[in-house]
Amino acid sequence: MYRKLLAFVLFITALTASAQEDLFDLFEDSEKPTELVYATFKGTRLINGQTLETPGGGVAQYIISHRFGSFSDRYFYNFMGLDNAQIRMQMDYGITDRLNIGAGRSSVLKVSDAFIKYRLLRQKTGANSFPFSLTLNSSVNYRGADYTDGFNHHNSDRLSYSNLAILGRKFNQKLSLQAAIGAVHWNLVPSPQDQNTIGVISFGGRYKLTNRMALTSEYSISTNTGVSNETLHFNPISVGIDVETGGHVFQFHLGNVRSMSDPYWLTRNPYNPTAGQLYLGFNISRVFTIRD
Repeated sequence: MYRKLLAFVLFITALTASAQEDLFDLFEDSEKPTELVYATFKGTRLINGQTLETPGGGVAQYIISHRFGSFSDRYFYNFMGLDNAQIRMQMDYGITDRLNIGAGRSSVLKVSDAFIKYRLLRQKTGANSFPFSLTLNSSVNYRGADYTDGFNHHNSDRLSYSNLAILGRKFNQKLSLQAAIGAVHWNLVPSPQDQNTIGVISFGGRYKLTNRMALTSEYSISTNTGVSNETLHFNPISVGIDVETGGHVFQFHLGNVRSMSDPYWLTRNPYNPTAGQLYLGFNISRVFTIRD
């Protein structure tokens, strides 16, 4: 009888201690401070597309991007594509930690662009945790190159627009994923049968290999697979390596994308990767603190 009573007392004591420990753990979790998740991606661009990141309030950023010539276009004759390189330059500024504005210019069709980017939601840990980040990005693009169809064109014919919602999450110190969904609008299309507004969705990821190096990838789909002039369009796909060196981020990559303006590479990409139309390229970004 005494043994059973002793066993019962020990059981109740252990159960009470366990419940108290769980209760204390619950209080500890609730007392953890809420913290923002930083560095989901290292750069504001993953490869070709925008990431959910912004450069921060009071920080200016300069990005220079190159895309070399295709492997299928006399690659070594053109000095490993260097003779046929295309370039884009971008300058942007963080008005706040959430709001970013910028402008760029690409040698492909002489496209100039301006964009605005806003971090609507941010991933958080702690008492008031939130599981993902959401960033909105909109751009207006102006084609400067002459048209060769023999018609006089209004300035409005040269305009196109992109609007994207970028949803992403940093799962741990190594893995980050994002998806962007939105639409591209063209003021001018080849014929009435072609769509002015085209839906797009992009997927991207980053896996950290070392403290300063990460593997990146990107794939996009659009509802535009061809146009009335029988030009085929192919889904953009790229893989790359990010290398961080202090205030610089070097991004080296390979893909079937040559244009660097959002509407063009997202919905009018004519390069077939299975036909050897692949391009080496890089992005280099540098940040400058303008205002503390």
